[in-house]
Formats: sequence, C-alpha cells, structure tokens
Amino acid sequence: MNYFNNIFSFIFVLNLVLANAWPFPTYFVYIHDALPEHSNSLTLRCQSKDDDLGYKVINANEEYSFYFGLQIFDRTLFFCHFYWNNKDLTFDVFNKHIIKHCKGTDGDIGRAPDMYECHWKVQEDGFYFASSRTDEYVKKYDW
Repeated sequence: MNYFNNIFSFIFVLNLVLANAWPFPTYFVYIHDALPEHSNSLTLRCQSKDDDLGYKVINANEEYSFYFGLQIFDRTLFFCHFYWNNKDLTFDVFNKHIIKHCKGTDGDIGRAPDMYECHWKVQEDGFYFASSRTDEYVKKYDW
C-alpha cells in the first residue's frame, strides 16, 4: 500500500511541476485589413497541419487574430489563403523562420512575458510584416 502512495505522490508532484514549467510560449498572429475603404471585403482561411481555423471575412480597418502554443522542435506552421477582388495568395504567416522576428510582449498589456506577437497587414499592393504593432511594416509579398 505504501508503494502505491509513493507512486501517486510522485505523479501528483510531477504534474504540478510540469504544469508550472511549460517551456513553450504563446504566439499571437494578427492580420490587419488595410485595403481601401469601401472596397470588397478580405476573405481568408488560416490553417496548420492540425487545425483549420475556417474562413473569415474582414473589412477595411478590421483585424483578425489567433493564438497558439508551439510544437516541440519548431515544427509549428500556420499558413493563410487570402482572397480579395480577383486576387488570391497563400503563404506561411508563421513558421520556424518567422518566429525569429516576432516580438515578446514583455509582460505589457496585462500579458505574461512568455507571449509573442507577429503582425501582418494586407494592402492593395501586397502583404507586409511587423514584429509588433508599433514597429515599421516591411513588404514581404505581392498579390
């Protein structure tokens, strides 16, 4: 009986330690529609290997965001398919290369310091990336 109590105690303590020491931060991806006012809505569909976030429709000056925890060994990848007017494009909005450019929140805005942001802006001429909401956007893709 004492043997089972020891095993139970060990598993219980191990569970507490692992729950408080999860080493993988949370990432937020923001997609901002900076297309012209009164133009057609932007439609997008974002997916990973395991998760299909579905179709979303956003209008000018609106934003769509999602968040996730990393998989082990930097295997986390999300891509989005964007549709606007007669144009469409698919590309990775998060992968092992983009992760290096996402900025930590440093515990601001009521968030824990292990949270990071990646920002995309969609314009008439293409797609722009910034490490944070206040950083300068850099063009990455044409339509």
